[in-house]
Amino acid sequence: MLQSNHQSGLQHSLSTLQLWGIAVGLVISGEYFGWSYGWASAGTIGFAITAVFIALMYSTFIFSFTELTTAIPHAGGPFAYAKRAFGPTGGYLAGAATLVEFVFAPPAIALAIGAYLNVQFPEIPAKYAALGAYLIFMTLNIVGVQIAA
Repeated sequence: MLQSNHQSGLQHSLSTLQLWGIAVGLVISGEYFGWSYGWASAGTIGFAITAVFIALMYSTFIFSFTELTTAIPHAGGPFAYAKRAFGPTGGYLAGAATLVEFVFAPPAIALAIGAYLNVQFPEIPAKYAALGAYLIFMTLNIVGVQIAA
């Protein structure tokens, strides 16, 4: 049997600024569009209390996820963490859920951007603005992967 001295792990290829940009982009795209509805229904005080509670929960999530990434330095994110904790079936379910999120979230975000742009510029149809936003961010993602590779 062959023995390998190769240690599995991730290669450091992104700078702190690039990681910060990815994290901010994920939070803004996922959380920005619901704020105005929450503020309207909860009022200023209710919304402030909720925002503090959500910030506490999100901070807990960030530190937990950071610990997982350093303890299990494998590509695969939630799949790798769930596989280690719950076995292959748990890893598969977490990986499938992540895949569903990655398939449906970008078009939903693009549609939200298109709707916002349509409110500001009614002459631009929301679907075309959404398609344009999707193409712009897809191009940025492809270029970013090529730079990091």
